[in-house]
Amino acid sequence: MKAAGEISRDFDLPQLAARVLITIRFQPGQTVTGLRDQLDTTTPTLARILGDLDQRGLIERRQSDHGDRRTRCLFLSHEGNRVTDPATLAMRDSLRSAYRAAGSGAVSGVRAVLEALI
Repeated sequence: MKAAGEISRDFDLPQLAARVLITIRFQPGQTVTGLRDQLDTTTPTLARILGDLDQRGLIERRQSDHGDRRTRCLFLSHEGNRVTDPATLAMRDSLRSAYRAAGSGAVSGVRAVLEALI
């Protein structure tokens, strides 16, 4: 993931920490367990990364509004959003360029495939 590499380099973060930030950016409110499963990492590794991101003020852990009140959901802080903004804009621009280069027929095909998957 090119965006994670940019965040990692620009903010002196491990590659996994940058992937965590991007994942939380696009899927706010995830649980630690859900994030661990999605990123295919171990609990101790993710706990260490989340602790570092929390200490840097890049993420917020909030109590779940549903079900088990002990569950913590993960969100980016204002600073976390600021850190991921350039990478998010770069991803958007890359997608826009790819869709323009592919043409409208290809875009319709991609949309149809994605809708079928959902």
